[in-house]
Amino acid sequence: MAAEKSSSSDIVLWILAALVLGAGLYGFVYFEGQTMTLIRVVGLVAAVGFALAIASRTTKGREGFAYVREVDVERRKVVWPTRQETLQTTLIVLVVTVVVAIILFIMDTAFGGLVRWLIGMGGDL
Repeated sequence: MAAEKSSSSDIVLWILAALVLGAGLYGFVYFEGQTMTLIRVVGLVAAVGFALAIASRTTKGREGFAYVREVDVERRKVVWPTRQETLQTTLIVLVVTVVVAIILFIMDTAFGGLVRWLIGMGGDL
């Protein structure tokens, strides 16, 4: 029975969060020519924050925020390359790209010449 109560209260909270978000969006659009953009943006950000706060009280909302916290923990574990490593890797990619481009140019020129030679031979018969 508690699961049904939790589920129905979650539905009410989701609807309330959607209404708050919708009201924020409506206010942002409605006051377009009447107020400064900064005030409209602050109102919209406040509405989004309030809607997120309401949604965080639901079961799925708590799970979602827990997932975001776990992702942030994993992001902090990433070892980012140094500036020197980034420059060296970029240089390697550029050199390999140029070398492959030169090889493809040589192959294209050779095969194009071969096809022109074959077509020219076939015309002589």
